[in-house]
This record gives sequence, C-alpha cells and structure tokens, in this order.
Amino acid sequence: MAETVAAAKVIAAPTLPLKLTLTQLPNPAPEGSPHPALARTHHTVTVLDNKAFIFGGEDASRNLCPPGIHTLTLPTSPVKTSTTTSDASKEGEPTVYGTAYTCYPPFPLQDASTGETLVPAPRAEHAACAYNDRYLLVHGGRDGAGKPVDEDNCLWQWDSEKLSWSKLRGDSQLGRAMAPRYGHWMFADGRQGFLVVVGGTTTKGGDEEIGREAWVYDFQSMVWTALPELPVRPVAAAYAGGRVYAISSSKDSGLVHYLDMLNSTVEREKPGALVWRSVNDPGALEPKPRPGGALVPLTMGHGREYLVYILGRSEQEGGCAEIWTLQLPARSRSAAAAGDKIREKLLGEESEEFRWAEADIISTERMAEGGQVHGGPSGFISADACLDGKGVVLWEGINAKGGEEAYGWILRLA
Repeated sequence: MAETVAAAKVIAAPTLPLKLTLTQLPNPAPEGSPHPALARTHHTVTVLDNKAFIFGGEDASRNLCPPGIHTLTLPTSPVKTSTTTSDASKEGEPTVYGTAYTCYPPFPLQDASTGETLVPAPRAEHAACAYNDRYLLVHGGRDGAGKPVDEDNCLWQWDSEKLSWSKLRGDSQLGRAMAPRYGHWMFADGRQGFLVVVGGTTTKGGDEEIGREAWVYDFQSMVWTALPELPVRPVAAAYAGGRVYAISSSKDSGLVHYLDMLNSTVEREKPGALVWRSVNDPGALEPKPRPGGALVPLTMGHGREYLVYILGRSEQEGGCAEIWTLQLPARSRSAAAAGDKIREKLLGEESEEFRWAEADIISTERMAEGGQVHGGPSGFISADACLDGKGVVLWEGINAKGGEEAYGWILRLA
C-alpha cells in the first residue's frame, strides 16, 4: 500500500510551474549576403522537419523585406559551436548554439496555364503555418502602404522539397465574402485537412468585427467558411489538441477562450456544434495581455500539454520579458489524465488545467545553480513549436529600445 501511495505521488507530482531552458541562436546570415536582414519584425517563423522558415516582415528602416525564404536547421541537442567564445560562458550570459543556414531568394516562376508569376509579394503582419510537415502556407498581410494585401484570399504554398511556390485558390462561401486582412493567426490540421484563421484587421486603427472573426478553409473544396465569432478581439491565438485557443485583453469575459473543432466535417456542420467557451477565474494568477507576443503549444508527452505565452510589447508600456504557461486539459485516456485523477483522489488536490504560472527560465549553464536568464523585453516576435512539440523556437522582433534584433532562441523543457 505504501509503495502504491508513493508511486501515486510521483505520477501526481505538481505540473506547474514549468522549468524551461533557454538557448540562443545567433544570426547565421554571413556578412555580405544579399539577404542578411534577419533583423526584422512583423515576420513569421514556421517549423518544418526541424527547420525554421523565416518569411516576410519589415527591416529596421520599416521597409518590407524581400519575399525570400530563410531556413535555419535547428540544433536537436545542446552542442556548442566552435565559434562560441569563452565570454559566452560567463555567469548570467545565455549559451549560444549554432545553426545551419540557407536562403532561397524569390525566384520568379510562371504558371504554365495562366502566365501568372508564382512568387508572393513582399508583406508584413501576414499569417503562416506548417502543413503536413512539408508545406509552408502564407495568407494575407499588409503591403508597403499599410493596406491589406488583396489576393482573393488565396494561400501561398512553399514546397520545402521542391523549393518552389504555388498558389491555392481561396473561394468564400455563398452569401459572405472573407475580407482581406493582416495581423491575424492561422493554424492547419493536417489530419482533418483544414486550416483556421483567427482575427485580423483591415486598418491600423483596428476593426472590431473583423478582429473577432474566425474562418475555416477546406483543402479539398478550397473554400473559406465562417466560424462562430469570438466573444472578444484576441491579442494572441494558438491551436492544440483539436482546439483553437485565443487570449483576450478583457478580463470581464475571461482571458482564455477556446473553440473545439470536433473530429469531422459532419460533426462541425451540425447546428450549434461549434461554440466558443471562455475560462474566467478572477482571483487566479495570470499574465497581463499584451500585443506582439506569441502563444505556442508545448507538450511534455503522455497527454500533458501547455500553451506558452512569450514576451510581447505595447506602444504604451514597452516590452515584456515574462514567459508564462497555461496548462491545458489532459488528453482523455492518457497517463496525464490518470495522474490528475490520482492527484484528486489520493492527494485531495484539484487539477491545474486552465491555470497560469510564470515559467522558471534557466540558463543551460546555470541549471545546477537555479539561476534565471532570458533575453529581455521584446515584442512583435514570431514563434512556432519545434523538437516534436517539446520545444519552441522564436525569432526576435523589437527590443526594449525599439530596435530590431537579429537572433533567435529555443525554449526546451528542463
């Protein structure tokens, strides 16, 4: 019996706060490169097969970056590069790890049937996501004049194997057209063959109605269909476990909102099947919402998942350096779900689902000392899950002084 209780205590160990390690990725673009401007903001980072694809955004002069594809092969284990100096190991400094770098300039190809040039125009504040671990999808964005890129809601598809662009048609449902937008989020579900777009705007001042919209795109029919509107305008969004999650800046209606996309088109088409739900716990510890941050899923395996809320920046308050995690409900019939039941029955403790906690960020060289190190305030970054969901790669945006950064970070479970 004692052994059973001891085993139960191990399984039901506290799941918050998370301890994360942080390793720095230097700017790998060589000096004199025709595309060295990895110092950018309002860009996207998308991970395919353990490679981070950086696309779009603005440079330090607020000019749109060329539509080239910058690829970083991410380190899978903490092995230092030979170029790392001894100064990098000083106390309080993050360890730097190297990456392999390739740039694919925008090489114009023509569609044989239409004669159209198959290269996306330069853009910023677009949405991007991975599809089937091979394709990078890009949608919308704004042009150099600050206006939405109007392309009839097509999807640009970069094939990471053929190293070429193609264009996917984007028709809208009958009776309602999807407005072009920027500043939105996009997530693909390869198993079910759809992607979801959340939020966005058509003007710098913001459009409340557009900002609350959500749309689903079916890859088979190539049609956009409207989903139920969000309760409030989001400042960050993510997709995990078949649910769309959104963070809002209004505590009156709850900070966290989610939409279960169910398991099939048939289920989704039933009247009233898709409903946004809000989580509201006024007395709970939670992060302060801020635009320009990133919300990314992170898994510990065995059915235990989190959302990581990374950095952020507002015009009024500047940059935020905190990194928070939100524990998601455990996957059904998983070891994590069993652990939660043991916690409740044997330890008398409630599950930590939908609870926030600030992460403990630990430098890889100071883990034994318990020191905390991170990159400092930064906003308008881009991030994506990596390392089979057990890590997050982010590429910097604007630092606390308002300048663009030219390096990235990898967050891992400690």
